[in-house]
Amino acid sequence: MANSGAWRVRDVTDPNAAIECARELVVADPVAYSVFSSVTASLLTEPGRYADPHWYVIEDAQGRVEVVAMHTAPHPLHLPSWVPGASTALGDHLAATGVSLSGVNGPKEAALEFADSYLAAAGRQIRGRAGMGVYDLPVPATLPWPVRGDHLNADETHLPTVAGWVDAFLAETGDHVSDAEATARRQIERGNVSLWVRDGRPVAMCWASAPFGGVVRVSGVFTPRAERGHGYASAVVTEVSRRQQAQGHTCMLYTELANPTSNKIYRAIGYRHLGDDLRLTFTATSVE
Repeated sequence: MANSGAWRVRDVTDPNAAIECARELVVADPVAYSVFSSVTASLLTEPGRYADPHWYVIEDAQGRVEVVAMHTAPHPLHLPSWVPGASTALGDHLAATGVSLSGVNGPKEAALEFADSYLAAAGRQIRGRAGMGVYDLPVPATLPWPVRGDHLNADETHLPTVAGWVDAFLAETGDHVSDAEATARRQIERGNVSLWVRDGRPVAMCWASAPFGGVVRVSGVFTPRAERGHGYASAVVTEVSRRQQAQGHTCMLYTELANPTSNKIYRAIGYRHLGDDLRLTFTATSVE
């Protein structure tokens, strides 16, 4: 355990312990903690999914848990929320303990505060940055224009297609995954992957996370370039959102702010912009 002024940082390597530490935070803000919840829960059944997962429990001077951050390399550090001062304490702790990060993502204020305390001390610098919009769906999902085709739940026969699309999706978004086929298989086996099918062929996909705190995260939204411009992604996201809402779940998703088309589409479906996250990519400081 490390102390940084009014803050204490505890390292946790057991997902059960991390879930328990974050329980009240997830209840209070399940949208902000959606990534934390889905990834941490997956490690209960797939403990080998990441080689060395860590969670960082940040407590105030009274011992109250204010933030639980997560690091599942090769992904960047994930900060679910911003509490002024907490990210600084975490940055000091990780720099002091020699933890090397590929980057950080989270609410803009949290990511920048973390970078200010971590980068110079850790011998790292910012290589790239990307703004991410955070959306929820407070109204019934509505497809604002007619789109030809039908919804279909992906099964094992769709694995080659979905795996190829996962690989292409990750290449476009700059995310990290060690095995696109394993990711596709995992999502299909859980029944999470939805396809939009036209004339018997899949033309778009997305998947939804398991619900935590009543919140489901829609992600993996992808349409091959040859099929874009016909509303297929809008259709599959709308249908998935409707089905989740029918089960009493709240839907949320992230968008790249640099992509005005996707932001416009999600707003048209009924998604509401809650705020902005920031994804910073790090690299070693150049030595002259």
